[in-house]
Amino acid sequence: MTEQSMKKNKARPDHYEAMKRGMAILGMMGRTAITIKQIHQRILDYGFDVSLRTVERDMKSLPDIFPQHVAVIDKSKPYGYKLPQGSQKLSGMTPEEAVTLQLAYDYLQPLLPKGSLDPIAPYLKEAEIILNLKKTSKRMKNWKNKVLPLNEGFNLQPAIIKDGLLEEIKNALWTGKIIKAEYTSKNKTEPSEYILHPCGLVYRGRISYLVCSFDGETEKFIYLPLHRFQSVEISTGYSAHRDKDIKKVAKDLVGFKIKPDKIKVKLKFSRFAGGHLYETPISKRQTITKTRDGYLMVEDSVNNDMELRFWIRAFGGEVEVMKPKSLRDEFTQLSRRIGRMYAKS
Repeated sequence: MTEQSMKKNKARPDHYEAMKRGMAILGMMGRTAITIKQIHQRILDYGFDVSLRTVERDMKSLPDIFPQHVAVIDKSKPYGYKLPQGSQKLSGMTPEEAVTLQLAYDYLQPLLPKGSLDPIAPYLKEAEIILNLKKTSKRMKNWKNKVLPLNEGFNLQPAIIKDGLLEEIKNALWTGKIIKAEYTSKNKTEPSEYILHPCGLVYRGRISYLVCSFDGETEKFIYLPLHRFQSVEISTGYSAHRDKDIKKVAKDLVGFKIKPDKIKVKLKFSRFAGGHLYETPISKRQTITKTRDGYLMVEDSVNNDMELRFWIRAFGGEVEVMKPKSLRDEFTQLSRRIGRMYAKS
C-alpha cells in the first residue's frame, strides 16, 4: 500500500466522524441560542471524544455550509448559535424513530420499484448516524436484529425500470409537462415513439404504471407499465391532465378501482384452512358458523375484485364458494378448466 493510499484510507474515518458530529450539532439548533461551550458539552454527552478547539472549528464552517440551519448571534460574546428565523429544525430523530424508519425501509424496499424510496435516503442516513452514536444504547442498536418484517405470500421481484426514468416522469408530473417517450408494447420487440400527457403514477403490486393519454386523444386514459419505457424526455408543452387528481381518474380504469363494488360472500372452509379467520377476520362484520360435519361457513361483505379471487384460489380444494351464484359459477368454470388441463398430462 502506498503512502498516499494510506493517508486516503486514514482520512475516511475522520471525515465520517466529522459528518456524524456535524449532523449532531445541526440537530441541536433551536429557537434559543447556545454557546460553543454548551455545544461541546452536548457533543461529549453524545459520545464524541473531541476537544473544544475541534468544536470551534466546526462552528466556523457549519454556518457557511448550512446557512438555512445555523445562524450566528454575534451581538455579544460569547457568540451564540441558533436556528435561523423561518427555518425548519432538522428532524431531531430519536433512536426509536431511527429503528422504526429502518424497519419500514426493509419492509417496503422489495415491494416498490427501484428509486421509489430515494427521497428518504437523507433520513435513512440520519437514522444510521443516530444509531451509531455512542450514547445510543446497545439494546436500541440491536433492536433491528430482533425484528424480521416478512412480506406475506409469494412475492415476485419488482419489474426493472431503467435508471433515471422514474425520476424524469416524476419531474414531468411535478412541472405538469408533456413527455416524449420511447415505449415497447407487450407484443412488440421494438419501441415506438409517443407524445404523452401524464396524469399520475399508480403502484400496483410489483408493477408501476403511468396513467396518461396520447397526444390528440386526451379524453381517453391509458396506463402504461414503467418497465416498458425505454426513454423519456420532458417537452415544453403542458399536459392536459396537470390539474387532475389521479385517484379520481384511476377509479374509472379497469383493474384500478380504488373502491370496488361490494358483494356478500358465503365460503365453506375446511376447519384446517379457515381456523385462522377466528384470529384474523376478514372484517369486523364477519360471521363464522360451524357445521355438523366440522366445516366453517364464513360470511362477510367484501370487495368484488381480483384480490378476492386470488385469495380464494390460494386455498385450493380447502374452500368452496357457496354464494353469490355469479362467483360460484366463476369458480366452477375455473375448476373445470384446471381439471381438463391436468387430465391431458
